[in-house]
Amino acid sequence: MDDTTINPAIDNPASPPPRRTRATLLDVARHLGLSKATVSKVLNMTPELCPVAPATQQRVRDAVAELGYRPSFQARSLANRRTGMVAIAYEAPLGAVPRGVYWDVVDRLDELLGANGLCPTFIHTHGRHRNATEMLGEERFDACISLGTLPKSVLDVLQAENIPTVLINADADPIWSGVNVNDVGGCEQLMRHLIGLGHKRIAYNAGRYANTHSSAIDRATTYTRMMHEAGLEPDKPFVGSVTEFVDRSITGPYKPTAVVDFEHWTAVIVLQQLWKRGLRVPDDMSVATFNDVYPVTLVIPPLTTVAVFPPEMSTAAVQMLTELIDNPSLPPRRVVFEEQLIVRESTAAPKTS
Repeated sequence: MDDTTINPAIDNPASPPPRRTRATLLDVARHLGLSKATVSKVLNMTPELCPVAPATQQRVRDAVAELGYRPSFQARSLANRRTGMVAIAYEAPLGAVPRGVYWDVVDRLDELLGANGLCPTFIHTHGRHRNATEMLGEERFDACISLGTLPKSVLDVLQAENIPTVLINADADPIWSGVNVNDVGGCEQLMRHLIGLGHKRIAYNAGRYANTHSSAIDRATTYTRMMHEAGLEPDKPFVGSVTEFVDRSITGPYKPTAVVDFEHWTAVIVLQQLWKRGLRVPDDMSVATFNDVYPVTLVIPPLTTVAVFPPEMSTAAVQMLTELIDNPSLPPRRVVFEEQLIVRESTAAPKTS
């Protein structure tokens, strides 16, 4: 029998190379002749608070670099009882992520959560309440942020599991921390602007469906109140399609010279529908809306809007959330941002007859 030694790595090129074993905390400790507890303190405490001598701290850091040690995510999660995951939950029926203002909210949330070592995971609760409650109840998440109002079944699980939660633009009991906007004040600014331009017949488009969210209710009721306070007759807030709203505005008995739309996406369609019917904005009719986000500055004419400042809302939400993660016993608090009217070319004084 041939005594030739066979080297699998050379004689069988198809053989995979030996698997490299990842260095462990124990490997680092043995390499330095230190205890695991000492190495762990150096790696998990700030240099100022660590009781280990500075020279030994440096030896540990050098050994970590030399051995290629990386902390185990699972081990660190078990030790800290944290996963680093934050649920971003929302109930909106359309889209993988709610559109409009929430796009800007999510962009800022992702940036800020990442800077705090947290990873967002989206949970769409619409029609999936059971799946959402199961995921939230399995200790997968350190915390939760809502985009809008969540169903009671989801809120009940968050409360039962003591998951730190901050609600953004949500109708909820005062037991929850949250970030909201002053829709009443924003609509007041917009109505004063239109009435100040001389408009006496102003219509309000509430959208295709009757919306029970506080933002929708506050804007519609504020529109009606401001018209009455100015001694003007309001139109009944319209619920239906944009095409129906524009047809009613043109051919109906009210004949508005200005319209207020509940949200910017349908306001863009109002512009298109008026253009198709040969009406010019703002010469024949002024158009104003809410949410100063894409694409309100790109349409012709650019839309007068009420801004709600999504990045600032996200910043406040993440600050509250990180405080709750560190101290879950903190009492709930609410931050309310003032809205701001931004006047553009879609509104002007009505034509004199």
